[in-house]
Amino acid sequence: MIPSRANFIAGQWTTPARAQNTLRRENPALKDELIFETPWSTDAVNLAVDAARKALPAWDKLGVEGRLPYIERFRKALDARKEGLARAITTEMGKPLWESRGEAGALTAKIDIMSTEGLDLTSPVHPEGLQGGSWHHRPLGPLAVLCPYNFPLHLPNGHIIPALLTGNTLIVKPSELAPLSMQLYFECAQEADFPPGVLNLVHGPGEVGAALSAHPRVAGVLFTGSFATAQRIRRATFDQPWKLLALEMGGKNTAIVLDDANLDQAAHEILLASCLTTGQRCSATSRVVAHTTIIDALQDRLVALLERVTTGDPTTEGDTAPFMGPLADRRGFEDFLNVQQQDDQGTLIPILEGGAHPELQRGYFVRPALWRASQLNAQGEHQTEELFGPDIVLYEASDAASAARLANATDYGLAMSVFTADPERFDALTYELDCGILNLNRSTVGASSRLPFGGIKKSGNHRPAAILAPLYCTYPQARLQQPAEFSPDTPHSGPLNLLKPA
Repeated sequence: MIPSRANFIAGQWTTPARAQNTLRRENPALKDELIFETPWSTDAVNLAVDAARKALPAWDKLGVEGRLPYIERFRKALDARKEGLARAITTEMGKPLWESRGEAGALTAKIDIMSTEGLDLTSPVHPEGLQGGSWHHRPLGPLAVLCPYNFPLHLPNGHIIPALLTGNTLIVKPSELAPLSMQLYFECAQEADFPPGVLNLVHGPGEVGAALSAHPRVAGVLFTGSFATAQRIRRATFDQPWKLLALEMGGKNTAIVLDDANLDQAAHEILLASCLTTGQRCSATSRVVAHTTIIDALQDRLVALLERVTTGDPTTEGDTAPFMGPLADRRGFEDFLNVQQQDDQGTLIPILEGGAHPELQRGYFVRPALWRASQLNAQGEHQTEELFGPDIVLYEASDAASAARLANATDYGLAMSVFTADPERFDALTYELDCGILNLNRSTVGASSRLPFGGIKKSGNHRPAAILAPLYCTYPQARLQQPAEFSPDTPHSGPLNLLKPA
């Protein structure tokens, strides 16, 4: 077990003076193995917010050029420790090591993008022809970052870096399922020698996140997680309408395969989108709508590929490395298995059995599943809820219009894919599909940090992340300026001409 350093507040590692309880994290691949534990207390929230408030003015006044050296030192520290970060992600989250290395490597790439293209979005604007007029992006103030477990560093990093660059200070609460990797991330921040209070870490379960979200001196909450948790955040901040909420809330994502699609390409892309990270991506494909003439051929290809998915010890490297590791925790494992037992009133026909992996019972390992829907069941939990596991439901459509209706028949609106050889058919569907991310002939996963990332409906609240993240970390301040001078003729012009003579 790796020792906990507890919270990081005002530049110091600190243990709660009065711990309410202890957070314990098991290894999802070996569920009897304890890998991390740390004391927690909601009292730490006040300390962290106070530290962030105190640090804000000086950090803001440094300006972008003054802040960049700290960010560059942070970048170097993350790059030097990316192997340790990757192994921490794998140990506590269960992601295969080859995949965790990709996440750890993406941390510095995010810094590169946000330090260049991202900052362009918040540069001062001087409208042509408006004398003395400009607008400037100001930091919101102390921001809370509530982290997910599926990408325990990459997704929080996508909030943290643009927030720091635009002059904000932060309080970060990692997922209780991934405290270790965030501890190492903050060790890198300590090496970067940020001013005390600029970047703070507070561990704990949902109670800590609730206290942080509702804190009256927190200016915004940047959240990635479930729709249910996002609802609780909105309720907790209902009487604080000034508080910005950037909520990324998952998806129930659809791939549409038209009759002219390359079926081998479509099947491989769908496999990636459904099984990477063991299906625990908000952009994972769990619904496939295929044209009547090719649905059987696509189904055969999907079965053949899903049967080839390897599952096992996520720390294994080389030729024997698995494609999938375990699900991240017991609750997610049990919820996933429970939903997979539901056929939504007989509307789902099992094609490939999923469920718990029979040969890997020491951890939360599952097998990918494939279902054929005899009809859409808009009330069926299996067909409507985000499952966070490798599970695909296959729907049949007679034409592009019916495919669009089926694709939109979900309360979520994050990502969709369309597979067709004709770009004009894709262009026509862009007017019909309700989603924030829409791809042609590629999977729903693997978004670019140089594009917006966010959804509509139950997937987001119109605060897209990635390249647009600096915008929700700031507010625009309009400025009109004129010289400090007064002409004797001024009272004889405009409304001042209406004054009584002196």
